[in-house]
Amino acid sequence: MEASKKLVAIFLVCIVMVSSSVHVSMAEGESNTEKFKKAFTAVAAEYTVCYNICQKLCSDAGFGYTHCEMKCDEDCTARLLKDRLQNMKN
Repeated sequence: MEASKKLVAIFLVCIVMVSSSVHVSMAEGESNTEKFKKAFTAVAAEYTVCYNICQKLCSDAGFGYTHCEMKCDEDCTARLLKDRLQNMKN
């Protein structure tokens, strides 16, 4: 009976130690939410610049809004994805 009490006590101490070390390691780094917000903000800014330039050029060429919206959305998305993939390869 005495040995089982010691075993349970050691087990509880181990659980507390592991949970505290996990909590500390998560607190040190930047959270995934913060990383996502930074990445999204950067990509959104790049996309907006690309889209606005494309939209202006397309509408100046005499195309309608819907045509330009679809064309610019596809072109800018493709360009940003291509740039990201190139950056990952290098």
